[in-house]
Amino acid sequence: MTKILVAGIGNQYMGDDGFGPRVVEALLTRDLPENVEARDVGLCGITLAPDLSDYDHVIFADAVNTGGKLGTIYRTEIKAEEVEEMKPGGENPFNFSIHEARLEELLSFAKTIGTLPPTNVVIGCEVQDAQLGEEMSPEVATAIHSAVEIILDELQQDRST
Repeated sequence: MTKILVAGIGNQYMGDDGFGPRVVEALLTRDLPENVEARDVGLCGITLAPDLSDYDHVIFADAVNTGGKLGTIYRTEIKAEEVEEMKPGGENPFNFSIHEARLEELLSFAKTIGTLPPTNVVIGCEVQDAQLGEEMSPEVATAIHSAVEIILDELQQDRST
């Protein structure tokens, strides 16, 4: 049976950046298949990379900032073969600390160490600002329900294949 991780990335104490953890929180109130683990991974950085080898498929829920309309949900599928490995002796891709790594660096590091599952999906929600506090903008808060439904559909599709 395919083992799936739904990972909520973000900081729930920074407003809209808490989108990922709030999606996981909402998912955990639903009846998930036994092969699915939903987990708030917070600001895990690359420390999550070794754990990814335990899964056949990973769905990340994360806040994104592409300049789009606030609260817009994006679904992006990322195949392992599309991810570039880090080069030994190459430029350090981490901006400040390994704990501040973006999702792109996590995926690249996981590919480099051989733990990146073949299929990864990002369910991103357009945010504009991450302000200190637990309150989210109404658009992002409303998008949580949509993201949960998209993830549940994704899980259903995975079960039927």
